[in-house]
Amino acid sequence: MTTLQAPVEHGHDEAAAASTPQASPVRRVFRRPSERFRRETPRVRRHRLSRDVATIASHVVSWLPDRVRDGIADLIGEIWIRMMPEYRANVIANVGQIMGPETPRPVLEAIARQVFRMSARNFGELLRLRHLTPEQLMETLPFSLADLAIFREARKRGQGIIVATAHMGAFDLLGHAVASQGVPMTVITGRTTNRFLFDGVTHLRNGHNLTMVEPSPSGVRQVIRALRRGEIAGFVTDYDFFQNGIAVPFFGRETTLPPGAIRIARDTGALVVPMFPHRVGNKHQLTIGEPFTVPRTSNVDADVAAGMEIMRSRLEEGIGATPDQWVLFQRAWPLDPAPHSPAAPGDSTRASEPT
Repeated sequence: MTTLQAPVEHGHDEAAAASTPQASPVRRVFRRPSERFRRETPRVRRHRLSRDVATIASHVVSWLPDRVRDGIADLIGEIWIRMMPEYRANVIANVGQIMGPETPRPVLEAIARQVFRMSARNFGELLRLRHLTPEQLMETLPFSLADLAIFREARKRGQGIIVATAHMGAFDLLGHAVASQGVPMTVITGRTTNRFLFDGVTHLRNGHNLTMVEPSPSGVRQVIRALRRGEIAGFVTDYDFFQNGIAVPFFGRETTLPPGAIRIARDTGALVVPMFPHRVGNKHQLTIGEPFTVPRTSNVDADVAAGMEIMRSRLEEGIGATPDQWVLFQRAWPLDPAPHSPAAPGDSTRASEPT
């Protein structure tokens, strides 16, 4: 298997350590032991328990045959869609915006059921990813020679790469497959569920040269340093989780999308490579949009706006090709005013946001 080799550089680890903000020595000395115990011990125990549960589940699932794992996932998906009517309504609203108002309701409901089943399968695959070799990952989500050439050419130029994707297909598999090529990959992920589950999922997502960081100032600095070393960063760019994005027309209706990947690409000169995995039967395929760079002029806002316009068009191409595989459970567009007629059973007029 052909891999992409990262250049060896020196001094970055020392510089990173030197630039990492440290807690005040005075606060460390005078913080009362009881306060530290209350704040730190429960968090450490919860984190360890979350990782242990994730590790045990990962081992169990890795022993299951694919057919058995997928069958269990499908059953969980069917139960999940009945237990989460708000998520179901969100998925129907998202897919309906893409497919158009003429799409019959039964068709949208069937697609929503498929999305829930697919998401459950994705989680089953996430549980076993840490046990796959790089060769097995490449067999699961194969890259073409042309795909690899994009990365190799950027590596020769010493240019960092931003992989921009969406909640499409098995998007966790994409990160592991890219990172398994030999170049470290840093992925920003925001917490959208409870901390216990988030810690366990983050533990599963780390591996194969892939590191997860949260969207904090220190996490963003890690991503920027990685790109300036010519490494890879990953962003999921199809939903504004923190509701502080840039307004854009998206599939014919205005919403906001997160600008972080575009802003960092502008500041670092990174090449943005849109990548969208999707399922074909029991296999995975990969679609790569045309790579681009973000202009860098004296007008930051204009540069970011230009980059966001390109990103928006790439997202529409990637998601629009297989809207039935868009596993996004939050509403991508603002809610319309409440209708005068009663809502259909199981629907909700409230946006769903995990806590």
